[in-house]
Amino acid sequence: MSDFLDKFLDEGSFRLPEQLAISILSKAEDVHLGPKDDLVRCGKMDSNVYIVSEGILRMWYFDGDKEVTLGFTDIGTIFVSLFGYFRHLPAFISVTACTKCVVKKIPKDVFDGIVKESHVFSNWIYSVAIHQLFASEMKLSLINGTAKDRYVALIKNRPDIIMNVPMKTIASYLGVSPSYLCKVKRSLK
Repeated sequence: MSDFLDKFLDEGSFRLPEQLAISILSKAEDVHLGPKDDLVRCGKMDSNVYIVSEGILRMWYFDGDKEVTLGFTDIGTIFVSLFGYFRHLPAFISVTACTKCVVKKIPKDVFDGIVKESHVFSNWIYSVAIHQLFASEMKLSLINGTAKDRYVALIKNRPDIIMNVPMKTIASYLGVSPSYLCKVKRSLK
């Protein structure tokens, strides 16, 4: 748990006090997922807060023709279905396990109670939200250019994804077909 706890504590722009984190995590339920298991499914309401303690999940949607992968989680990542959490609407974006995963689930009312009770936690969770917005823009700056450039950037910045996620899913993330990704991989050898 120490690798997970360290990454969770450092998710924001300042380190969350360990005792506070342990108190918050004690309110969470562990959810175990196998590869391809859905945690959040498009069209279903989900207002829970999730924290990844093991494995890699992907955020994706179906654009009418194909699956589009928006991103991947890492250990310590905190996320919600924004439609469910903020508007009590069915999810648009699905969250599916790429590997065996353990995710800590905190119900919205419990999480909101912690935010109201703890000024330190509410400041920290605000910094997590800003950090995630920054990370989205940073990802765009790193995973940019041609398909080959994007694949090389993924190899450099997230080798865990290359090693653990199916090529079909990686192709979806890079915006290319699986056969084109095979050509890109061959050109790098």
